[in-house]
Amino acid sequence: MQLYESFRLSVDSIVAHKMRSSLTLLGVVIGVMTIISTMSVIKGLQNLMEDELSMLSAGVFQVQRDDPGGFDDGPRDRRWRPKLTMREYRALAEHMTMAEVVAPEVWTGRGLARYENEATPPNLSLCGGGIGTDQNNSWVIESGRYLNEQDIQYARDVCVIGSYVRQRLFPFRDPVGEHIVVNGQRLRVIGTFEERGAIFNSWNDYLVVVPITSFADYWGIERSWIITVRAKDPSKMDETIEQAITIMRSARGLSPGEPNNFGIFNSEALVESFNDFTKFIRIAAFGIASIALLVAGVGIMNIMLVSVTERTREIGIRKALGAKRLSILWQFLVEAVILTEIGALIGVGIGVASSLLLGTAANIPVAIPPWSIGVGILFCSIIGLVFGTWPAWKAARLDPIVALRYE
Repeated sequence: MQLYESFRLSVDSIVAHKMRSSLTLLGVVIGVMTIISTMSVIKGLQNLMEDELSMLSAGVFQVQRDDPGGFDDGPRDRRWRPKLTMREYRALAEHMTMAEVVAPEVWTGRGLARYENEATPPNLSLCGGGIGTDQNNSWVIESGRYLNEQDIQYARDVCVIGSYVRQRLFPFRDPVGEHIVVNGQRLRVIGTFEERGAIFNSWNDYLVVVPITSFADYWGIERSWIITVRAKDPSKMDETIEQAITIMRSARGLSPGEPNNFGIFNSEALVESFNDFTKFIRIAAFGIASIALLVAGVGIMNIMLVSVTERTREIGIRKALGAKRLSILWQFLVEAVILTEIGALIGVGIGVASSLLLGTAANIPVAIPPWSIGVGILFCSIIGLVFGTWPAWKAARLDPIVALRYE
């Protein structure tokens, strides 16, 4: 029997049993939909993260106390890693020949700002910054100015605020020149930052930056510093990082055999951490999809066995007229594959639609990777072939005489 005839008979059989076929396809639809919707959301978030990693501008990396993913050397390493201080900052600032900007920063959370009768929730990020901290973090001034040398040298009571703080405390006027109270400290606003308003960078809008020297007076010096370094040539990022590691090891007196007691962090490390985290989500999604497809495969095998039983006389007549075993096998195998592919196409459609609806409703980006559609369709083809083989083989091996006598 030719392929077209097998295809036509298969479609006729599926259409003749609409309800049974629809229930059988449910598992296939769920499996494909799970793969596409999950991969679309993860891919969209990954693309957004890569686009928005302007918290570390191009060619910028951080030297910090911790490794990007935590510590690797156990509890003793956690206890004995020294904090980064002015000493490390000065060593890098003086000896980094491959760096364009070396800037310090120190952070604390749970900041609360007040102005007259208005107040923010206690969720602000408070930063002690230096010259160049704004450049390395891509903070753009909207009004006023950023910190200068005199602000830092004389530990002035000044601050630059993010857009959320400005909108909450000064919704109808420019706050530059006004005084606010931040965690008990009275500060004069000298500038405001432009709104970032993105998913991964929205914390920049909840920001209050003061001179790093003032930060030490207000909230103590026990916190470890972070030192950001901007490479002169972003294409030589690896060499710049190696120079920073060499200077840091020298500043900390580490012997050649000792491991680093500090961490290097850049945008690539953040993307790797995100990928490591989402790897388990991908595995779980594939696991759920695989279970759904296996259940669907069992259902397809069952419906095909029922179909073989119902069409036993038809098979007997065709064999009596000269149909070969291969033609019978091919007909039922094509029917099983078509059944799964219909489910795959429906699953693709629902998966794409649900991904777009979820992205719109939750205001998150969605990017539908073509490979996920290909994987879903390929899985369905394999399921159709694997679980349709036994019923097709059983139909092909029927004795024509026994089949003609079947009632």
